[in-house]
Amino acid sequence: MLVMVSLALVLGVVGQMLSIRTGFPNIVFFLIFGILVGPEFLSLVHPSEFGEGLEIIIKLCVAIVLFEAGLNLNKEEARSHGNIILLLITVGAMITMVGGAVFAYFVGNLSWEMAFVYGALVIVTGPTVVQPLLRRFKVKPNLKHILEYEGVLIDPIGALIALFVVEVILIGSTQTASGLTFGFTSHVGEIGQAVLLVVYKFLVGGIFGLLGGYAATFAVKRFYIYMEDFVDLFMLASALAVYGFAEMATLDAGLVAAIVSGAIVGNLNIPEEEEMKKFKGKLTILVISLLFIFLAASLELDYIKDLGIYGPLIVLGLLFIVRPIEIFLLCMRSNLSIREKMFLSFVSPRGIIAASIASIIALELHQHEIEGGNTVQGLVFLTIAISVFLQGGAGGFVSRILGVNDNRNKVVILGANNLARLLARLLEKTGKEICLIDTNRRLVELSKSQGLNAIEGNGLTVDGLEKTEISSPDTLISLTTSDHVNVLACRLVRIDFKVSNVCALINRMASPSDIEDMERFRVPLAFGKKIDVTDIYSKITAKEYVVFKSQIKKETIDKMDFEKSLPEHMIPLVVERTRTEEVSVYHEGFSFEVGDMVSILDVDPVSTSPHVLGEFEKELIEV
Repeated sequence: MLVMVSLALVLGVVGQMLSIRTGFPNIVFFLIFGILVGPEFLSLVHPSEFGEGLEIIIKLCVAIVLFEAGLNLNKEEARSHGNIILLLITVGAMITMVGGAVFAYFVGNLSWEMAFVYGALVIVTGPTVVQPLLRRFKVKPNLKHILEYEGVLIDPIGALIALFVVEVILIGSTQTASGLTFGFTSHVGEIGQAVLLVVYKFLVGGIFGLLGGYAATFAVKRFYIYMEDFVDLFMLASALAVYGFAEMATLDAGLVAAIVSGAIVGNLNIPEEEEMKKFKGKLTILVISLLFIFLAASLELDYIKDLGIYGPLIVLGLLFIVRPIEIFLLCMRSNLSIREKMFLSFVSPRGIIAASIASIIALELHQHEIEGGNTVQGLVFLTIAISVFLQGGAGGFVSRILGVNDNRNKVVILGANNLARLLARLLEKTGKEICLIDTNRRLVELSKSQGLNAIEGNGLTVDGLEKTEISSPDTLISLTTSDHVNVLACRLVRIDFKVSNVCALINRMASPSDIEDMERFRVPLAFGKKIDVTDIYSKITAKEYVVFKSQIKKETIDKMDFEKSLPEHMIPLVVERTRTEEVSVYHEGFSFEVGDMVSILDVDPVSTSPHVLGEFEKELIEV
């Protein structure tokens, strides 16, 4: 068993690396690896050897995944699209279940019982697959938020509905299924009992999640001095405890408890929140890799083969008929355009929660000697594979064709110090959208009080940067007081977000190792030169500076001449290209054109000679 776990973890790390390199969701590679090392091919991993322990592993992993999903819920963003999201996770869930069941019954020749189990399982989408896809193609924020929050909130709903359907099947297992009535027409009371049981599980899970989330948050705030170094571990233990106690109260209530407690913790501003989210994010990747590889290894491919061509037809019907009906019907009165509805109709990948619950249900049905569970499990995995490959591969093309890409090309500034705020105000004057991100809450609040868009977050983590909604067409300017952080942040967004327009502030007294890293990672120098950060900050704080604009007049002037013409206390910040109306932050390697307008910060205006700029004309501007 130790060898199997070790192999799964190694393959998980490899899969994550491939995901970063290609931009495809990591579960694509976990699925491939799991099938390859499973009994069907290399026979290196045999999940059946875990026995009943496999179900416990699955449930604990699902609890961690759901808690982490809840952590990233933002109540303000969810509220902004609340009506659409509410419809999608309620009425939309029912449409998906019925539509999926109809295709599974008529196309795949499954029994009505198994068809409805499949329909319930494919209700869920999930952030673990939606977010990587949205990172590949930058779409408008409203579409991004709808898809993300639908994925997070529908996970426990879909899981419990699937378990409810199984409960109904077990109640009526002594009867023979008959037509659209499931064969349960004489058991209306039992079905009603099952409905009440699911409602009860939602209530119990919600209560445990609320109490557990608030209790954990109170404990961290009250006893932070004693747990400063292990807040993340405490929260992990709390999440598993909340899940466990909810499960003790009533089976499957832990699913709701996990996501509710995560949402509570994520919205109450606990100390070390960003570090905790970073830890949880890494742990979730590890958990998903282990879980998905085991689940894929346990998959019996013969059940998928038996479906033949009908398996893919069921999936395509779900993706291209059921989903569009759901979106266009429920978004009829929304302010979404036809093109936006078409894009929402296209994106609905299934992920880890669907796979996990399908495996649990297959085990449960097998224990009760009810046939069809393995076929449903195989069909769910086929749905995951087709939806992720299809939507991941064609999503960028579809978003461009439909014109739903977000083309605002904003500037994300890492750091909210006074230089960063000054640059942000200068960029806003040119009409550029900006977003500041900093871990210092005081600086973030100060930025907001000055009317700037600022976010509290860690710019060295994927989760932190995702808050800024940065993507490939955008620009990152790293202006923290740490040269090391500035260089690493630029490298991170290049790798994880495919952002090529980056530059980093480097202190005049930077260490040789930081300079070496900057050159090795080919990070351009912000403002074209190293600066005395401490002196600049103090001058800006004391308001001992001016900002002025100058226009490039002569074609003969090049970058080197320009930089040599400026004394050390003058720093070129922003360049406006009059020919194309492009706005850029000045950086090492920038090429000027005649007519460019350059905004320059002068932190020693008293000593500046009126002729120091030679061929440039000066125009003071307020920032």
